Amino acid sequence: SLSIICLILSSSSLFLLFCYSLYYLSVFSHFVLFFFFLMIRRPPRSTLSSSSAASDVYKRQIQKSVKMVVPAVIYLIMNLISYPALARIDASTFTAISQLKILSTAFMSVQMLGTTVSIRKWRTLLLMVCGVVIVSVGSAPASKPGSNVLLFDYMVGVLCASVQTVLSGFAAVYFEKVLKTQQKGETFNVWDRNIQLAVISIIIYLPMGASETSMDLFSGFSPLIWFICFLHAAGGILVALSVLYSDSIAKTVAVCGGLVLTTVLGYYMFDAPMDLNILAGCLVTVLSILGYKDDCQVDQDYELLTKYQEEQEEIKQNGV
Repeated sequence: SLSIICLILSSSSLFLLFCYSLYYLSVFSHFVLFFFFLMIRRPPRSTLSSSSAASDVYKRQIQKSVKMVVPAVIYLIMNLISYPALARIDASTFTAISQLKILSTAFMSVQMLGTTVSIRKWRTLLLMVCGVVIVSVGSAPASKPGSNVLLFDYMVGVLCASVQTVLSGFAAVYFEKVLKTQQKGETFNVWDRNIQLAVISIIIYLPMGASETSMDLFSGFSPLIWFICFLHAAGGILVALSVLYSDSIAKTVAVCGGLVLTTVLGYYMFDAPMDLNILAGCLVTVLSILGYKDDCQVDQDYELLTKYQEEQEEIKQNGV
């Protein structure tokens, strides 16, 4: 769909800009995300009355934002455990383990949403993981020579990276479940949920950012940094839309496509590494993405055929 294609382009552009500039406090991406939603989002027409102003709508959204505390806290934990992981294992190992989020997302989708993932899809996803790992490891910076890490510290780093991967899959599927299931009396859409997530993220990250920068929050911000923040905000919107109109697995597949595009463009724009192993990984990833798309189409056709056969059986029974 269009949101998936835009997500691929957005993630690729974001990765390339990170290569060119310094990424500052992540809290500001949540700031921009929040205000971006406020500029776009308008109260529903049913609430446009003297007794229900825009401020009342946003107040109700914030008051009923308990569900979005879970992904906000999970993202905080993921950020925190990434530091001890990177301090104990090399970048290649960390990126390789991180790509397992493709499988963790599929597993969580099956467990939490009851999504049917055929053996054919599992095979394609596993092949996609192999391709992305090859690309990530080949593109990762080389380890520093002479850096000896104890076995225990190495295992702690692997454990932290693995936990981060599992949490990533859980957060993605949890967010999808919140978007696609509405309790009685709830009328929140994708915009409302993202506003709630942004507000909670601001509450969590603002004190941390203020403490680390001695209240000089905007130090070093250039037009490029602001553009990256806006791009990150737009990427958050695309992620939410892709999850809403497809699923978390498709979103993860789109991010893999963005990684391949980033690798190719990085080679031409920033002289990033490119060899036969990386090319092979890119090829495997692209073929896996196309294969996953075909697998989804096969499953849809099978469901339609099964439904048609059931309807024909019902017609015959009623006719008799």
